[in-house]
Amino acid sequence: MAKSGEVLRFSQVQSVVDVTFLAELSELKLNVWKLSEDPVEIAGYFSPNRYDSVPARLQLDVSSLRPSATSRLDCHAAPGRLLLFNTLESFRSCDKQKLLREAAGTIWSDITGGAAEKEPWRLCRFLLLVHGDLKHYKFHYWFAFPALKPPAPFALDAPPTTLSAAFPASTVELISSACAAWRYPATACAANPSSSFPDTSTNPGSSVVEVLARTPAPFWLLSSSDEDLSRDVSTHPVSEWAELLQQRDSTAAPLVTVDSGGSGEIGSGDGPRCGDGGRTARRHVLLVFSDASNQIMHPGWQLRNMLLLAAVRWRVRHLKVLCLRESSRGGARLDPQRSVILTLTLPDIDLVSWPPSLTAAPAVAKAAAAHSPPVLRCPDAVGWEANPQGKLLPRYLDLGPHLRPEAQAEQAVDLNLRLMRWRAVPELEVGALAATKCLLLGAGTLGCAVARTLQAWGVRHITLVDNGRVAFSNPVRQSLYTFDDCLGGGRSKAEAAAEALRRIFPSAVTRGVQLSIAMPGHPPAGPADEEALEQATQQLDTLVSEHDAVFLLTDTRESRWLPALLAAARDRIAITAAVGFDSFLVMRHGAPPNASNEPLPAAVAATSAATAASAVTGADATGAAATATHPARGRRRLGCYFCNDVFAPANSTRDRSLDQQCTVARPGLAPVAGALAVELLAAMVQYGTREVALCAPPPSLAALQSGDSMPLGAAPHMVRGQLSSFSQVLMEGWAFAQCTACSAAVVEAYRARGWGLVREALQSPAALEALTGLSELHASAAAMMEDEEVDEGKDEAERDVELGGVPREDRKTCSEASGAVELVLSGEGRPREAIEGKAGEGDDDEWMAL
Repeated sequence: MAKSGEVLRFSQVQSVVDVTFLAELSELKLNVWKLSEDPVEIAGYFSPNRYDSVPARLQLDVSSLRPSATSRLDCHAAPGRLLLFNTLESFRSCDKQKLLREAAGTIWSDITGGAAEKEPWRLCRFLLLVHGDLKHYKFHYWFAFPALKPPAPFALDAPPTTLSAAFPASTVELISSACAAWRYPATACAANPSSSFPDTSTNPGSSVVEVLARTPAPFWLLSSSDEDLSRDVSTHPVSEWAELLQQRDSTAAPLVTVDSGGSGEIGSGDGPRCGDGGRTARRHVLLVFSDASNQIMHPGWQLRNMLLLAAVRWRVRHLKVLCLRESSRGGARLDPQRSVILTLTLPDIDLVSWPPSLTAAPAVAKAAAAHSPPVLRCPDAVGWEANPQGKLLPRYLDLGPHLRPEAQAEQAVDLNLRLMRWRAVPELEVGALAATKCLLLGAGTLGCAVARTLQAWGVRHITLVDNGRVAFSNPVRQSLYTFDDCLGGGRSKAEAAAEALRRIFPSAVTRGVQLSIAMPGHPPAGPADEEALEQATQQLDTLVSEHDAVFLLTDTRESRWLPALLAAARDRIAITAAVGFDSFLVMRHGAPPNASNEPLPAAVAATSAATAASAVTGADATGAAATATHPARGRRRLGCYFCNDVFAPANSTRDRSLDQQCTVARPGLAPVAGALAVELLAAMVQYGTREVALCAPPPSLAALQSGDSMPLGAAPHMVRGQLSSFSQVLMEGWAFAQCTACSAAVVEAYRARGWGLVREALQSPAALEALTGLSELHASAAAMMEDEEVDEGKDEAERDVELGGVPREDRKTCSEASGAVELVLSGEGRPREAIEGKAGEGDDDEWMAL
């Protein structure tokens, strides 16, 4: 038991860092603060102690960084300053004593300036230094709870007394009710609608400052007209100390004279009471403190600064303090057996002489003596928290062993992507690509390469479609398969690939679909086969509609026709990747038939918008409405994989030797092409919505589009590469009006007839040529060739001169070339640039030039 005159000792605060605080800290560091080391204002929470075994604690959780109006209503908020360092070296080398002095100086300024009386939470400031290794979930941190050192210790006037021993039960009940109303204003408001306590239920979130202002202060005054507090008990903010002290009329003599030896008890002077000479009733006051300490004789650390404020601002030498602790049963019940009343002696503080002024170096002091007043110095401070070993060193927390491996993988996958935003690409939309649902048609060499790169970009939803099985030749070239997948006739490629992706990244949402794609020139073998192909076509249509992007990665040209058509009909992003022996093609399909990839110049776009928005009537109104409804009218769109062809795709698997049946390509080619295909999608996703990405202009026209440049650059139309020369070029080609896959005629026919159109194409690819008008182009070309042969018979000598002596047997070749050029010039309203060849995986190894 403490004795009278003994120095008052305080219970040190212990920090408790919840994992939700560290999780939110990591999110903010990665996505918001990045490389910034600027201080961040946070909130900590403490409450009256409820358990003998739990020491005084200051808790930090997610609401410390993201406060809300309804969080921690049973706690008091304390303001904190977070310093988050980028490197462990800067964390260790920072001037910690300087940081502590600065925090203490803020508290001292609040005390001397009066701000701490109005807002007592200012006395509970803390400092938190942190370095987080976000890759390995390791954190170094150090708390400081600044406490100003008085010129002399605080001493006990009398041994501490429990509340139950100091007052009868009726008085304890009055005190408990008054303190509960202060501690839980929301409860008081519910019981008394006329109460002046603020309603916090209508504000779903707030800043740290708002929470501090709204949270009940941890210090308050308890007053009564009776010295034994047996009646008329009320609570007051500490800012009303002086008002309670001077509670009298203007003609009355003061009830109490407070000097350096005076008492803090109101009404201790002599004089008549209420109704006797006009003076007001004497008031007896206790300072109440929400004490988090579990030690009966040692109050919580935060009381130190409050006692210094009482000595400096109130000029009292003696003070009674109620250290309030609550019952473990909850319900806002005060625990009278553990709550303690302290009667204290405070030091006599003369601000003229204490703390002493800063003393400069002799030479500087002599030069500035006549010009500069002395600078008031802040008292010394203590408060660095000891580590679990009792040493004044930082604490260390390793969360890795406590996290599920799947959770660690989830965080690690996104880490590298988010770090791109720190320096390289601050505008990068990481989440946009991760949320993109991708459909991969083909799970071979290209499909495996694309799937792995998609996972590297954080894509979660991947569906693979293939009708093949894993062969013994696959695992060395196709990274998702192993030798075991080849056994027993081979597993389904789609299912094995989907399972492998989940093994690599357990959070991946993958699906394998074994499906045969209907192909022009491959008619069904019978009614059962036709029914199966019809169901497969409907299933493929559904899959395309359910995904945002479709990768065309199959072996043959004709197997890409239906996916290209479906992507155009369903307005989905389509990307083709194909490889030859030492060449590759990666391209994005252009906008659908009702859109355009050719932007209006900024000035023209502004003029068009103003024209469309202006008030017009009659025929002008009709024209403006048409322009607004069809902004792509009169402008071009980029072509698809089949826009370079003047013949419908047909069966390319007939009469093929073994080297033409297999994918004979340099092994490094598919990973290069697959990676470029995914990077092309990443660039397109940065445009925002899928509709905008489909209409994105090629790099040559991107300058015409107003707005900022894309974080990953303008998305090219085609990337063609040659390993033989280790070269790569960008190419562009506009859509062909007679394209058998993406032209308006084919797309509208599929939307109207569906399987009927596909069945005709399977039976005879010529049906597509008739639908698109290619048959007429072929007839025109043949007629031109016949006309040239007639001309040759009329004037052989003249033709020989014009052809420069070309032998007769070669003249037909020249005529065919001339006809081909004429075919190329037939595009969507403008001459169409010739695109030199295509490279395809497997049987598409050779370049096919028009």
